[in-house]
Amino acid sequence: MKKVLFVFALVYSSAVSAQMWNNPFVGICRGEYRVVTNFGAGSGQQQINHDDDTFVQASIGITPTVGVWQVELRYSNFDDGSVSVDQYGLNFKVDFTFNCDVQCLYWMAGWNYGDFDVDKVKRGGEFVFVDERGDDNYWNAGVGYRYNWTDSLDTSIEYNYYDVGKPVSYDFDLGHLRSLTLNIGYRF
Repeated sequence: MKKVLFVFALVYSSAVSAQMWNNPFVGICRGEYRVVTNFGAGSGQQQINHDDDTFVQASIGITPTVGVWQVELRYSNFDDGSVSVDQYGLNFKVDFTFNCDVQCLYWMAGWNYGDFDVDKVKRGGEFVFVDERGDDNYWNAGVGYRYNWTDSLDTSIEYNYYDVGKPVSYDFDLGHLRSLTLNIGYRF
């Protein structure tokens, strides 16, 4: 990942200096961008155990006033009693519609860092105690529906698929994590 970012920065660094850069902090003060916060809760399922349990998330992001796209930093937590995951991610959301006054459909994708604490896993219908901790990076993708109650307040429902796979220090594959959350958001 570091090599990819290095090549990306090297290739595009000369193009950046040729363009006038729009500073987001200046844009927020001018009203060109808005800060967006989201809090949500719902259900999540880790593939290895197939146990549904609580999934919570919180995020802060930035979006242009027209609101066609959004970049956010997101924290989420899933704990089914056997597997606990703390995730930190960078997500991108893009609206399917260019004019999103009241109702919006959007897709999202991102990159996450997950901190895992696995107490036991289900093998052949029986739980096996493993008591391991590990971390890894992985991608996510999802879709959402947002309803804007006012210019600043909205609610949304989101489905996310996280491709967890096999964390670095584990001898087993955790598979994927799926979540369905109901969120409330506020734009400053």
